[in-house]
Amino acid sequence: MTPQDSRQIEYLRVFCILAMMWVHVSPGIATPSIVSGGQFAVVGLFLGDTLGRVSVSLLSFVSGYLFWVRARSLPFLTVAWRRFESILLPCLVWSAIYLILAASKMTFTGTVASVFSRTDAAPMDALNAWAGITGPTANVSLFFIRDLFVSTLLLRILVPILDRSPYAVIAIALLMGVLGDRLQPLIFRDSILQFVLLGAGMARLGVSLTTLSRPVIALVAGSLFILAGYGFAEGAAAHAAVYPYLSLLLRRVGTCLLVLSVSATLIDAFDGSAHPRLGRATFLAYLMHMPLIGILWVVWQHFVGTEMDASYLAFYLLAPVLALIAGYLLDSLLDAAPPTMQLALRGKVRTLRRPSPD
Repeated sequence: MTPQDSRQIEYLRVFCILAMMWVHVSPGIATPSIVSGGQFAVVGLFLGDTLGRVSVSLLSFVSGYLFWVRARSLPFLTVAWRRFESILLPCLVWSAIYLILAASKMTFTGTVASVFSRTDAAPMDALNAWAGITGPTANVSLFFIRDLFVSTLLLRILVPILDRSPYAVIAIALLMGVLGDRLQPLIFRDSILQFVLLGAGMARLGVSLTTLSRPVIALVAGSLFILAGYGFAEGAAAHAAVYPYLSLLLRRVGTCLLVLSVSATLIDAFDGSAHPRLGRATFLAYLMHMPLIGILWVVWQHFVGTEMDASYLAFYLLAPVLALIAGYLLDSLLDAAPPTMQLALRGKVRTLRRPSPD
């Protein structure tokens, strides 16, 4: 992997995490508000329903690409343990924190948290609310991490096949969406596994992110894919089985290519040797953004207004940015915390560098 690819991945990590947060800003992009069907619906459509959702695919693509470059030769059990420590363990910890805060909301306000209204007393429902074994987690934003973990393990199993027949695996990945929900409960969002395999496939073929980001490829091909996707959408009614899937896939791929081009442009515009300072804290920010934004939303409703007021636009735009800043601040504080706490809250341990007496 080239230094240019490494720098670009740092930019993409910040962008994707920030965009994904706009999907989950309270009370949620699916709930009617001024940015969801209201007077500023175009904001929610662009940030949440477009950039936010395509960022899941792009982050999955980058994850598959990095795995092939850095970890494909590691034993399966090593991959499973490292991924458990780095992404699944902190996910479980923050999922528990989310449930505790939701229970506290009922205690202090007397209002039943929506998360508890979606589950009953069955043990499996409670387990899914926390860990997402056979169904969605209560904190829906963390369900993505569960599928990414499983997709990485499946990719490790497929490494020998991908190494020998990369085009066959890429073709299978492209057709995967036709299966619909048949991969459940192994994988709930097939697009995550699909783009993990596509990212690994591009790395196997020696196609760098720098190459994919060139304007002649990213801008031209990306625009053509998006236009073709909307073209297939026109025939969706007559070909319900295939056309909607092709439309969605082409638009996802096209938008991912456009984002790659923009991120490459940012690298050229800024100091090429510098990484974004917030890059290392984005995962922690993502883990904590739902409970943090939920708390901010309770305060906002009490002092400012609801999701139907014009002021909500400011909350919607700024809440993910504040979560990203809070993630960076907490990440800095954790550098001085015990290793066990660091591992539990952010999935990695860093040693605090103390200044030399000299």
